[in-house]
Amino acid sequence: MREIKDKIKGISIELDKSTKLNELDNVIVDFEKDTDDKHEVDVSVDILNATLHMKRVKKPHISLATVDGKKVKKSKDIEIKVKK
Repeated sequence: MREIKDKIKGISIELDKSTKLNELDNVIVDFEKDTDDKHEVDVSVDILNATLHMKRVKKPHISLATVDGKKVKKSKDIEIKVKK
């Protein structure tokens, strides 16, 4: 049977107004360590409501292998080249 931490898809944490962003690093790192290779962690901070939102997003099954001979990891690494 899977542990409860494997079943968590997302979590929201309400913060004090005095909480600094660098104090959240350990919480985010621990959540990423508990996440398996099939998921990515999406982290956002709502400044107005003082909440930290973390959720696991399933990685796509299909991805590009190479662009100009270099391995592509995320869609941010892809550059669109226009020929004239």
